[in-house]
Amino acid sequence: MPRRREPDPFALQVGVRIRQLREEQGLTMEKLAFESELGSKGHLSNLERGLARPTIHTLKVLAERLEVDVLDLLTFPDQGDRQKLVDLTRHLGRGTIRKLLKDILQDMGPLESTKEAAAPPPKKAAKRKSAPAKARKKKRSS
Repeated sequence: MPRRREPDPFALQVGVRIRQLREEQGLTMEKLAFESELGSKGHLSNLERGLARPTIHTLKVLAERLEVDVLDLLTFPDQGDRQKLVDLTRHLGRGTIRKLLKDILQDMGPLESTKEAAAPPPKKAAKRKSAPAKARKKKRSS
């Protein structure tokens, strides 16, 4: 697909975010492009400037090299407290995240247990054999 003349607004947001995370790790555009299998500094430049829309695969490849989740490429901390909170969790260890999650779930209390109670348990498929199948089996064994 040809490069755009004007940046796509959402692609530009994502591109700015990619640049922030790249610079946070001290990576040059060239190093990120080649170490992420993206392979093209020019394409990365177009992504960062919003002149190209990233594919899902491109986001995955960049996230892997930047050692973040794809979610982190689509999180914009300046757009609200929830996104700021999500961004801050990038810097926490696994144990801390588990503790926070446990605390949040406890604080939610009845809300979570209500959801679980409202959901019916999965139905187990009953094993049934039709009478003719049983009869055919007996005939074969005799």
